[in-house]
Amino acid sequence: MKKLLLLNPPGTKRYFRDYFCTCVSKAKYYYHPIDLVYLSGILNKDFELSVIDAIAEQASQIQTLENIKKINPEIIIFLISSPSYEEDVPFLIELKSRFPSAEFIGIGDVYREIKSKAFPLHPFLDATLMDFSTSDILAYLNGNKDAPVKNVIFRKGGQIVEGPEKHDYGNFDMPVPRWDLFPLDKYVFPFSIRGKWATMLTDFGCPYTCTFCPMSTVGFKLRKIETVIDEIRLLKKLGINEQFFRDQTFGVNKKRTYEMLDRFINEKLDLSWTCFSRVDVVNEELLKKMKEAGCHTVMFGIETSNEELLIAYKKNIAIKQILDALALCKKVGLKTCGTFIIGLPGETKESILRTIEFSKKIDIDYASFNIATPRFGTSFRKDMLEKNLVDEKIIKMDSAKSKPVFNEKEDGLSNDEIFGLQRKAIKEFYFRPKYLAKRIFKICSIYEFKEHMKQGISILMEI
Repeated sequence: MKKLLLLNPPGTKRYFRDYFCTCVSKAKYYYHPIDLVYLSGILNKDFELSVIDAIAEQASQIQTLENIKKINPEIIIFLISSPSYEEDVPFLIELKSRFPSAEFIGIGDVYREIKSKAFPLHPFLDATLMDFSTSDILAYLNGNKDAPVKNVIFRKGGQIVEGPEKHDYGNFDMPVPRWDLFPLDKYVFPFSIRGKWATMLTDFGCPYTCTFCPMSTVGFKLRKIETVIDEIRLLKKLGINEQFFRDQTFGVNKKRTYEMLDRFINEKLDLSWTCFSRVDVVNEELLKKMKEAGCHTVMFGIETSNEELLIAYKKNIAIKQILDALALCKKVGLKTCGTFIIGLPGETKESILRTIEFSKKIDIDYASFNIATPRFGTSFRKDMLEKNLVDEKIIKMDSAKSKPVFNEKEDGLSNDEIFGLQRKAIKEFYFRPKYLAKRIFKICSIYEFKEHMKQGISILMEI
């Protein structure tokens, strides 16, 4: 079998390059590169697999190149992202010079946006992949490359062959990943209460239409429950009892969700887990069942306290729904995290300050404040381009820890002001004496206490 390397390139920051939804870690936490995780299961039977996650290993470029040399791969599937773009491209050029005969296949938000335009920009590139949840990559690697392949764009001689991007809806399945290939003790999750943990998907994409989120444009499909259970059992054998279900909206299909949660409970899987959901999806019955099945923290996209903006950007939730959902979580005994967006076009300094105050008044345990960013693959980006509010040539961008990339106008907030308001939000939310006392009181384990201290120090250093 050919040697195939799944590569998360090195970087000077903790870059999240996966799932077309990229950013930089705001503190010390770092998730598993989910694209590579599930590709490892899909490719396992056909190739001799290796994994290098240079970000998790905190490996330098030189160390990473030496590690790749030891493997001597014939195929390299690598991640690339907009936040890390200016580091990724020079590294990949150097890597190609050292392995000129290896086939280079890239996946990430950049390639999903620019598609065939990537090939003249990146001479090292042989193919791009638009969906890691399907066997399309096998169809390409094992095929004769005489016809287009769904979700794959590739070079053939001097031509570019572009298959259609089709993510689909309904049901699907992915083989259990090769979790043993990943450095499981190198990943850090701020909400873990049991230590070593894993990132899992029980579905792919999202059925909702939030214009600022790339997940609204990749379809929505439900993974076979039996394979989810198989993956959990494998992880338990590897000593992992903590999961982060990275589904974009946990609980959308109620019948299927209850069936899966009952399996968790009845088969005594003894899980501890966190998930994303929406305030208009959860109800008391579902939250109680989630709690019984081991859930301890739920993350909600709250975004802003301005209901007009929630409608304009197609989040389509109301303040009452936010308050009701948070109250139910508290009643059931679940911790909550709210994510917010700072600097959406149409906001004023006063409206952002109201959102910051709102974040402190509502009963949430954690908050994440992100910069409004015209991410690749979003209808928000298309709208910003049409209004000339963003430069199409700008590739490097980050919603977590950098200034906005908007073209500044005299009648709006400056990028410096927006960035300053984000830092103000983080400081005012996390460093309130009453909040700090509440956080300490709710800590459940020595591990959780240590991780909270690390994350807190990291946040303090950033602001």
